[in-house]
Amino acid sequence: MFNVKHNECVGFESRWRVKKVSSVGSTQTTDYSKAEMETSPPEKKDTQVQTETPEGATSVQVDEEKLAEWLRKIYPKVKKELDDSANSRAFKGYKLSTDSSDANCKLVQILNVASQVKDAEIGSYVSAMSWNSTNQTLAVSCTYKHNSWCYHEGVVAIYTLDREDNLPETPRVKLTTESCVTELRFHSVLPAIIAAGLFSGGIIIWNIQKEDDQVVAKVEGHGDGITQLSWIIDINSAKNVLLASSGLDGLLSIWNFSLNESALTIKERHQIRSQLMPKNSESQEETVKKIARGVTCFDFSKYSPEIFVIGGEGGLVVQCSLLGSRKLQGSKDEAPLLDSVFKYYEGHKGEVSSIKFSPNRREMFMTSGSDSEIRIYVVDQEEPAQVIFLKQPLLDVSWVPYEERIICGCGKNGVIEIYNLLKGKAIENTTKEKIKSEIMTQVEINKTKSNIVAVGTESGHVQMWRVPWALFGNLSL
Repeated sequence: MFNVKHNECVGFESRWRVKKVSSVGSTQTTDYSKAEMETSPPEKKDTQVQTETPEGATSVQVDEEKLAEWLRKIYPKVKKELDDSANSRAFKGYKLSTDSSDANCKLVQILNVASQVKDAEIGSYVSAMSWNSTNQTLAVSCTYKHNSWCYHEGVVAIYTLDREDNLPETPRVKLTTESCVTELRFHSVLPAIIAAGLFSGGIIIWNIQKEDDQVVAKVEGHGDGITQLSWIIDINSAKNVLLASSGLDGLLSIWNFSLNESALTIKERHQIRSQLMPKNSESQEETVKKIARGVTCFDFSKYSPEIFVIGGEGGLVVQCSLLGSRKLQGSKDEAPLLDSVFKYYEGHKGEVSSIKFSPNRREMFMTSGSDSEIRIYVVDQEEPAQVIFLKQPLLDVSWVPYEERIICGCGKNGVIEIYNLLKGKAIENTTKEKIKSEIMTQVEINKTKSNIVAVGTESGHVQMWRVPWALFGNLSL
């Protein structure tokens, strides 16, 4: 089945060594030479471009219904982004600091407001100040300390900053009233409109652009002295600006203002009453009737204009709302009397002198009282989130624009007092100039140029300071 067969071997010549042929060549280059030649730029010609659709070209067909539907779909998000960008304060007022160690407050000017209006029997201390909407004009009023009824004539002095951001020695305008002025507030939009609250409870509105007949409106606003004024947004129409006023009669009133009709008419009144005592109270009485408290201060939220917080006599701190208010007995349709109390906060042990919402945080507001405490509240929390204990009570406090970590105030110490909001401690305020220490009654920070600070004193002076807030903000880190 199987056979064995032998074949002879076959051999092949080896080719593993191969010689390659190569040759050496040479190259030759031409000699280098240089020659100059004249050139001229090309001639330019203007041509016209026809943007209209040429004849014969087909136009693009657009489905307008689908386009409108798409625009309606994206509009809310686009509007939100545009509004956030327009309202953002992230870089507004931002300045690069050149020397972080030179946190020095500089006094640049002192105005003797009382002496300028001495012929009107002006009082001794600055009772109110306000910058207008352009932040170029400052209104100042001085008043007496009253033990009973006021028999003085009040005067409001109007000053305007010059090119060097200084105020003139003589006021540009003088406005007179039948009693001392306790509160001033420029209109939030119209720079020439200013409202004044009087010790007698009256409210006057002027137009300082006019040379004659400057009084726009005048009403008997409250049954007791005016404690605060504020121009607020109408929650029913954002285009309208209303005037809110508070008084020691226990009312917060909201007024419709019309410049064209020269009218100030009441819209509604809110009465603030004390909180009912709990049943387990240690008081001898089981319950305490609600008693109206005088309103010492208030502020409306910048982010939720229907919410406002009120400080009442006896240290009362109350959150109120324009929505869901309840009419009280005796209320009239033309001027309803409302109970708008929504929540009671843990109050001060002394009188509340100031309440202000944060310009940076929608949920935060600050109070200051005669118990030498600054309290930082969160809207939804009844107890304060932070308490800053002071050596002496402050007469006025303010948030610092564009600086979230620091707040400032003034009082008996005679200097602008600066505090770290997070740590709850004072930041040293260094002033190289030697100045006479005076009790400070009012502090007003210019909103456009926040380093310009006007401070009113008990002797009727206005001190103009330059304060490098950014440097103090760095020290608070």
